[in-house]
Amino acid sequence: MRTSHIVPFLALLFLIPAGGALAQDDPGDPARGGEIYVENCAVCHGVDGQGRIGASLEAFPGIDAGAAMEAVIASGVPGSVMPAWAQARGGPLSEQDIRDVTAYVLGAFAGTQPIEPLPTYQAPAILALPEVEGDPSNGAVVYKANCVMCHGDQGQGRFGLALAKAWPVNDPPTYIRQVVGQGIDGSTMPAWSQANGGPLTDEEIGDVAAFVLTLEPAAAPTPIPAPAGPMGTTPTLLLLAGMAAVVIIVLVVYFRRSRTE
Repeated sequence: MRTSHIVPFLALLFLIPAGGALAQDDPGDPARGGEIYVENCAVCHGVDGQGRIGASLEAFPGIDAGAAMEAVIASGVPGSVMPAWAQARGGPLSEQDIRDVTAYVLGAFAGTQPIEPLPTYQAPAILALPEVEGDPSNGAVVYKANCVMCHGDQGQGRFGLALAKAWPVNDPPTYIRQVVGQGIDGSTMPAWSQANGGPLTDEEIGDVAAFVLTLEPAAAPTPIPAPAGPMGTTPTLLLLAGMAAVVIIVLVVYFRRSRTE
């Protein structure tokens, strides 16, 4: 495990008795856990668990490694880029999901389970925006492999912020490249550029920035007008006005006759 991650990890272990590890009566399904791992965890920890922008998963301290790992996955590691994954803490994974991915990690990286391969992505044909450098088609592949876990498949946001939006800055491409490359201190957004210890080249960061700028917010649902009735609004109003006029005429005639009698 990388030394930069050992201290917060060990600190989190002291939270296990207070927060409680997940139930241990279910050992978890490592096959299902492998699918969850490659969809959510491999981007940071590597498909082989050797670490990428997250810690190596080769060894876990503690008497009960399963309980320790479940607690880390559920609650995250304060002060690091490791977020809380449990639904009870605002994440997307259920207790069963966490139990399954723990079973996979403990088995696969101890050599008793096969390592789940990463999915492959086909680059879509995306038209580049005017005056924006980078290849958005290649950027879509980079995004799928590195960003979708936190920001959602359509940039709608997940752990990370929504990216399908209007960017309130003077130079959105430069701003996005800077944030992707340098990360955001004090948040779960790591630095992705190789110059800052990340896995992405400057070209890949430029491509993913070009792709992000092509994302569009989901359209708000069109409100459905309330039904106006079988006759429609205008005929209904005219009918009501006519009925009101008849009632008034009848009342006037009635009162006139009552006075003359």
